[in-house]
Amino acid sequence: MAGSECDAHDFMHGFVFVARNPYFAKVAEDGSYTIADVPPGKYTIKAWHGMLKNQKAKVTVDAGSKATVDFTFK
Repeated sequence: MAGSECDAHDFMHGFVFVARNPYFAKVAEDGSYTIADVPPGKYTIKAWHGMLKNQKAKVTVDAGSKATVDFTFK
């Protein structure tokens, strides 16, 4: 993740996130997200926000099923 600030306005910020794998999602307007086609296994999922503290959670993805991880940012 890289961040930068506007030289003229200190309240303006820009962020760039580069994922090292194809398993990522951008959150929808309603706060939901989907990461499709994740192979079965145990994972640590990280939720990143440009202004708030990052969050992590462990999840197990079983073959042929869905896994759910919820995050709350305040």
